Amino acid sequence: MDKIAMSTREKMVELFMGAPEGLISGEQLSSALGVSRTAIWKHIKLLEEDGFEFAATPRVGYRLTHVPDELMASLVAPHLRDCTLGSQILWAPERPSTNDTATELAKSGAPHGLVVTAARQTGGRGRQGRVWQSPAGGMWFSILVRRPCAISQAGDLTLLASVAVWRALASMGIPAEIKWPNDLLLNGRKICGILAQMRTDGESVEYAVIGIGMNANFTREQFPPDVREYATTILSEMNREVHRPTLLGCILTELDQLYRDLKAGVGGFAAVRDEWKAHAHTLGRNIRVRIGEQIVEGVAQDVDARGVLALRGEDGTVHAIHSGEVLFSEMEKL
Repeated sequence: MDKIAMSTREKMVELFMGAPEGLISGEQLSSALGVSRTAIWKHIKLLEEDGFEFAATPRVGYRLTHVPDELMASLVAPHLRDCTLGSQILWAPERPSTNDTATELAKSGAPHGLVVTAARQTGGRGRQGRVWQSPAGGMWFSILVRRPCAISQAGDLTLLASVAVWRALASMGIPAEIKWPNDLLLNGRKICGILAQMRTDGESVEYAVIGIGMNANFTREQFPPDVREYATTILSEMNREVHRPTLLGCILTELDQLYRDLKAGVGGFAAVRDEWKAHAHTLGRNIRVRIGEQIVEGVAQDVDARGVLALRGEDGTVHAIHSGEVLFSEMEKL
């Protein structure tokens, strides 16, 4: 499967973005998209519901007058730099889960670099199968990477993704911190979660779907009261919106180089470990980690080159935590 079809709305946006002064006639749209003029009008109305604005002039056509910051291919592409990730971006106004869609497409042979996005999710998932609140204004997307590494390095995937997201946020003036193993915090509350699902083949990872959820341009008050205790949004903490296509382009560009280095055997978490540690919220704090049904408590001392967390208990015992969930730490609103 070399090319996955874009939706009519995505194709229409692409045509408008490429048209001189954003002006294109209904006849041109009808011919290019292979649909009736009535269907064109209906799609224009649907795009208006998604935040696009048009001016219609009789016998001339439609002019695109306002472009929202949705994660559509034509809006993200200008922000990609020498990047194989994002070579195809599939947007939808709503999906149950971008990870589920990307995984199904991966099973059908979708190419490396495919990114599945959605304006909203109705069935987003976080760690431990929890519901991930995914309202409009957030960034909900999943990235397909093929043959990225050996199974022994599979744990590097989300760690590298957290570094890519941190770098992208920092480039836009957002001072996030990384929480082991795969979250990002802003002022002590969660703004981003990363979830990897993968299929293995022998000693290597056949493909991985990296799902990233970012609480961006909506307010913390839109969360249920219990979620507000541990989660926040960029808008609420920074008092400004972030341009989502630019941020996605930055994330994909950073992630692309990290994964290419990993695949080439010259990168991996070991190569960015010092950078990760410099921006880690977890290290040096008293934390509790859930591992299955067990709770381990102590001071997070270090992470090794494989991303394994060293936790020193009250009795001096150092536990090597390969995976788990940090429940809370000092000064953290979780």
